[in-house]
Amino acid sequence: MSEHAAMRLMIKHTPLKRLLGMQPKKARAIRDRLEAIAANPRAKNSNLKPLAGVPNGFRLRLGDWRASFTLDAQAGVMEVFEIEPRGGAYK
Repeated sequence: MSEHAAMRLMIKHTPLKRLLGMQPKKARAIRDRLEAIAANPRAKNSNLKPLAGVPNGFRLRLGDWRASFTLDAQAGVMEVFEIEPRGGAYK
C-alpha cells in the first residue's frame, strides 16, 4: 500500500447515531471532512491533532464538534470511534 493510498472509512455505531441525530448540513460537513481524510490521510490538515494514549489515534476539530479516529495503514482502514460536541469529546 502506498503511503498516499485511500483508506476505507468505517464509523462505529455510536458516532453514526450521533451523525444521524444532528442537523443534516452539519452531519454532511463532518462526513465530507472524514471522507477527505480517508481519501488522503497524509495530506496536511491544521485541524488534525494526535490523540495521547491512543495508538495511531487522531482528533479532528470541526467548529464545535470533535471527531476521534484511528488510522490503520496496514489494514487500510480509518475507524471513527467518537463524534462529540467540543465539551464532551475529552472525557
